[in-house]
Amino acid sequence: MNMLLKKTVQRFPKWLAIGVAATAAVSAGAQDVGVTATEILIGEVQPMSGPASLIGKAGAAGSKLAIAEINANGGINGRKLRAIYEDDGYVPSRSVSSVKKLIDSDKVFGLTGTTGSSHMVAMLPTIEEAKIPTIVHMAPNPAVVTPRRPTVFMIGPDYDYAGYVPVRYMVEKMNKKGAKYGILYQDDDFGKALLKGYQKAVKEFGLNSVAEISFKRGAKDFSAEVLNLKDKGATAVYLGTLTTESASIMSEFRRLNMDVTLGTLWAGQLPAAVKLAAPSNYQYLIPDYYASNYDPAGVALMEKAKKFLNADDFANFNRYTVSGYVGTLVFAEGIRRCGANVTRVCVVQQLDKLENFQTGGLSGPVSFNNPKAQAVLPIKLFQTDPASGTVKSVTDFIAY
Repeated sequence: MNMLLKKTVQRFPKWLAIGVAATAAVSAGAQDVGVTATEILIGEVQPMSGPASLIGKAGAAGSKLAIAEINANGGINGRKLRAIYEDDGYVPSRSVSSVKKLIDSDKVFGLTGTTGSSHMVAMLPTIEEAKIPTIVHMAPNPAVVTPRRPTVFMIGPDYDYAGYVPVRYMVEKMNKKGAKYGILYQDDDFGKALLKGYQKAVKEFGLNSVAEISFKRGAKDFSAEVLNLKDKGATAVYLGTLTTESASIMSEFRRLNMDVTLGTLWAGQLPAAVKLAAPSNYQYLIPDYYASNYDPAGVALMEKAKKFLNADDFANFNRYTVSGYVGTLVFAEGIRRCGANVTRVCVVQQLDKLENFQTGGLSGPVSFNNPKAQAVLPIKLFQTDPASGTVKSVTDFIAY
């Protein structure tokens, strides 16, 4: 275990333990929606079914892990955390109805899970109207914090970076300046943000981009799109896709015997994604602002998960578990700083001032004290090893 992780592991029990001694004072403090003398209720909207269920189940597992750890150490200033999880099936209209249920019916204090990119945008009017403190950690869409939403805090760089960093690495470290570049991207806010990052790299390095091809969310057959890339001579391709789509596309590349250098976004390092893509035998690049399961910090978190999670939740462990864990700890830090007087206004004020919150090597430090209240974390680049079904780091965390 590295020293930074040791410090963080020691730190949380220390401040959480203060909660045990503070229990008697809690009843005298101010209370808000979702707060009682003994409990703080939070909510999450997650895609726990549908095409993104690997992501949603893992994100919820990370939240459960953080909550279990916090509660095992006495809660936060004497109060335990409890969460309600709503499944939106990765459908924006269901995201909206789910967040309305959490706010209006369940009366949650705050939100620590906000599903996908376009889904979060759909929920924003409800979140803003309720003035409910919200942590966005799974789908860092620039539209969420532009313009600034006073109660919304985002962890992670914009999706633009996910489209930019792998292409930059291909040019600077893999001698692919002269390659013919292409991108396949989902035709929604998520995909368009990836396209923007790809286009930034193309412009910055003067690259030859031969194809920018969109597809509808939920598409399963990519034979026409891949054939289009082949016909245009693409030799370096960015995949703005989720897990199953990436594997399907790589299978088509291999079927057509295409020699291509590939990059995708953070979902590409999910164990299930690596396994699905392995038969195609491409060593694709993956940027991420969280540690992998194979980094020291990730290994340590998995050991903690074995202690606190049930078998089903542990089976869902992946990088989104790290995301859910970090997001919930950050929200808990805002609560902790309010002492006994836990109100939405106070938590928002405390998160606004958050600077260099350490995550034990699971990511770079988290800071919200900036105009957008966005923690633009440094990015590490990974590459898959199809033979072993794992990923390896090819860079450290780097700020771009």
